[in-house]
Amino acid sequence: MHRIFGRRAVAALTIAAILTAGSTASAIAQSASLYGINLVTNGGAEADVGAPDSSHVVKPTGWTTTGQFTAVQYGASGGFPDTTSPGPADRGKNDFEGGNVASSTATQSISLAPIAADINSGSVRYTFSAWLGGYSNQRDNGTATVSFTDAGGKSLGSATLGPVTPQQRNDATGLVQRSHAGVVPAGASSAVVTIVLTRLDGVYNDGSADDVSLVLQKAP
Repeated sequence: MHRIFGRRAVAALTIAAILTAGSTASAIAQSASLYGINLVTNGGAEADVGAPDSSHVVKPTGWTTTGQFTAVQYGASGGFPDTTSPGPADRGKNDFEGGNVASSTATQSISLAPIAADINSGSVRYTFSAWLGGYSNQRDNGTATVSFTDAGGKSLGSATLGPVTPQQRNDATGLVQRSHAGVVPAGASSAVVTIVLTRLDGVYNDGSADDVSLVLQKAP
């Protein structure tokens, strides 16, 4: 038995095929866009004009903050790291500092939903890195953590960088790079990045961070 399709039916089938192909292509493109780039928004504190001294607080774009977490200009008045201090070669104009409080934090959540199938197959690796430091021989410090969570917010695994001690900085004001690589755990739907800057000495919270990065790669 042969079925005869009218022009309208053929047109409808053609449109459906085009829409399906378009949706598939869009999903593939969206998945690919998560690989090989830094997924942390404003990880280098460059989205805003940084504070010029310790009396100002500039809440960095892209982060949910507590305390006086702030973007500060390199070379700002008050003994902050400058362009010649130990730190990233591509440091830009600003870094993150803790302000005039004992503890300051910044958090952001990154959706991994478009690559759920890859993650559940165990084929997604990550590299998490940050530059962390402090002031002179004071113990103020910074840590950076990535936590992979499921759809209900439960942590499936995490990695923490730092703190960097004064001895590891050779008692110099500046930042030292730390990094960790691993496999994104199956079931992860989000990556939550948190920076914690802590004051242990002095008045100002000189815990510092810069160039916080999370990069995903799909294993062959």
